[in-house]
Formats: sequence, C-alpha cells, structure tokens
Amino acid sequence: MAWRRRVAPAVAAALTCGVAVICPASAAPLLEPTAATSVSCLPSPHAVTPEQREALFALARAKLGAAVPGSVSRYPFGALRAEPDYARAPAQRWSSGFFAGELWLMYAKDRTPQWLAAARAYTKGLIKIANYRDSHDLGFIVGVPAGLGAALDPSPAQRAAYVNARITAARTLALRWNPNVKALKSAEYQGKWGLIIDSSMNAPLLIEVGQLIGGPEGERLATYGTEHMLTLAHNFIRPDGSTFHRMAFNPRTGALIGPVSGQGLDAQASTWARGQAWAINGFTRAYELTGNPELLAAATRLAGFWVAKVPPGCIPAWDFDIANARAPRDSSAAAIAADAMVDLRRAAGPSLERFGAYADTSLGLLTTPWLTTAHSVNPGLLLQQTLNVPNDPREGSYVWGDFYLLRALSARPADELPAQTVGSAAIRLMRYGEK
Repeated sequence: MAWRRRVAPAVAAALTCGVAVICPASAAPLLEPTAATSVSCLPSPHAVTPEQREALFALARAKLGAAVPGSVSRYPFGALRAEPDYARAPAQRWSSGFFAGELWLMYAKDRTPQWLAAARAYTKGLIKIANYRDSHDLGFIVGVPAGLGAALDPSPAQRAAYVNARITAARTLALRWNPNVKALKSAEYQGKWGLIIDSSMNAPLLIEVGQLIGGPEGERLATYGTEHMLTLAHNFIRPDGSTFHRMAFNPRTGALIGPVSGQGLDAQASTWARGQAWAINGFTRAYELTGNPELLAAATRLAGFWVAKVPPGCIPAWDFDIANARAPRDSSAAAIAADAMVDLRRAAGPSLERFGAYADTSLGLLTTPWLTTAHSVNPGLLLQQTLNVPNDPREGSYVWGDFYLLRALSARPADELPAQTVGSAAIRLMRYGEK
C-alpha cells in the first residue's frame, strides 16, 4: 500500500501541539494511506506494549479519579477536545452506564477501596432504573455496570442486588418483543416500527439472564435474545459484511420495509463506522453465550469487512464510505472493534487469531499520545471520538470509547466468563443445541 507522508488534516486539527497536546520531539505523525475509506494511521504499526497498557491505566487513574467527585446522579457523557469538564447526563441517557463501567474496570485492575466505593456510588442510581421502559439501551445503562459489579464486588449482598437489577432489565427489554418481526423494538423511526444495529449490544443481556434464571421464563428470554440477533443478521448485514444502521419493519406481518435514515452518510448504501463496531462486538458476545455457528459466522463477516477497510494500526473516518481526508475520525469505533476482536480471538480460538493480532495493533495506536488525553485538559481518555456526524462534526472524548478501550486492555483471566456483562459466577452457559 502506498503511503502519503503527511499528517492527516483531521488529526492535525484535533491534536495541535502546544494547545491540546504537547507533542514529543521524537513522535511520528499519523499518516494517511491511499484507500477508499479515509483513515489515519501510525507510520509503523505495532502491537500494544506492556508499557503502553500501564501508561493508559495510569492516565485513567488520574482522569477518572478527577471526575469521580462530581454528582453521582448525573453521569459523565463526553467533552469536546479542549474542554476540561464533562458534559453530564441523567441516568436514563443511553451512555450513562459506561463511566460506572470504567470505575469497575479500575477496581478490577487495582482492587482498592477507593475504586470500589466510586464504582458502587455510580452504579447505585443506575440499577434503580432497570424497569425503565422508554429505552432499548438497558444493556448499556444497567447491564454494563451491574454486570461488572456482580462479577467483582466482594459483598454478596451487593452482588445479589446487581444480578437482580440485570434480571429486571432483561425482563423490561423483553416487553419490546414483537413475535412477527422476531425482534425487540428499538424505536419509531419516521413513524415506522424500527430496529437499530446498536441493539446487537443489548439483546445478549436477555440471553445471559435467560441462561442464569433457567426454567420456562429463562428459555423465553434467551430465545428472544437469540432470535433478535438472528433477525439482525438476516436483515442488517450486507453480503460484503457491512451493515445498515436502521431498518423499518411492518409489525403486523414482520415484513422488512427497508433502511431508514440514522447515523451514517447514506442509509441505503454507506456503513457507519461505530455501527459496524457495535455489530462485531454484539455478535461476538452472542456467540460466546450460545455457541450458535450462525452468530459466529456473522461476527466473522463483520470483522472481516472491518479489517479489509481499515489497515492495521489505523482509525477510520466516521463512515466507511468517506474518502475525504478532512472527514472526522472516530476512534471510539476503533476501540469498540478492537475490544470485540480480542473476544473473538478468545471465543473462536486459533482459527481467528488474525483478528486478535489486528486488535493488538489497533490498541498500539489507540494508546499513543497522538490519540490519548495524556497532555490534554480533556477529562476523558481517548480523543478523536465523534458523537453524531454530520449533525455535529466536532471531535472529543466520550465515555463509550473510553470504556471499551479500557476493557480491551483489561485482563481476561482464563477462569472468568469472557463477557462484557458477567452476571454471576454461577451462570450456566447454554451452548448451541443443548437443553
């Protein structure tokens, strides 16, 4: 591949030496390859080193520690590049579980009472809305922090509270089930019954909880979650492995109506980068829980499309069908995809090692000073994230990208269930074809 040796304009705009970043004299700029998808890359891609991992966790100790004293009833959301303080949101916001998730990951890393107290404090308000019916994102809001808390909290009473919250959240999501579409409704889009690719991250909560509680209700919940993922696989994944963002269905017949505008350049033809990353992550998780080969095939196709479009050690523009070198990048998509591929390697074994190696190289980029907030007043961890382009093309840091970067770098002990939201040490994995 030919490389043009110049700093990508989007990178230069977001990482201005002396303003947001103090660039070391020896640091090499990110490069922009000649490719159909606009990307920014390290000049010499390499796997993440132990030193980079530890530096990122040291950064997290400082940044997260500074943000903890804020109101525990309003949750960090994100901050534009040069802003020193987080914008905060109520517990019902789709992103509210990620900051608490970051705190649990820090407790898993350091095992200090300070991180435990902070994680408990920020999770407490979230588990109270497990029966909130107006969101299809309870897997994010409740599942992420309560799952990690259930796996990590040393108190049996606290663990039980977190498990119960996840059960309640799964039951609440199940109220969205439509037997004709065979999916959990995301929302109304342009007045139509709609699904969103992001829901691939929430449906696995039903599978996991169903396996946990067992019995007729457990079987029903697990079936809902699995069928939802299969509906996404059949209708959202294109033949080349790319994805649509939103689709409308006829709720009375289950018939597909077609794509609906959402995030991404073109509802009909383009591929929103973060949506692709959500899909890789969600399908990998669903396969881990079920062993269903159709879900593994979907995850593999999705990941294959990503690595074909984004060279190792690169971050993509916010949409894969943008070749404009000035297009905003989305490092959160790269972090979510890297986290997914770490799990895909673990779930599928040596046959998919190439995805794990790719993830290691992605993390080698995502932990460099060119993308982290190591020399920035920004309160987050990872810069070059975007929220909703083209409505808002500005870049900054957001809690979802930070959470999945931390998770991708966190240890997955061999005796720990390889889950994004572990509910209990007693979870029974119901493999595909077993009763």
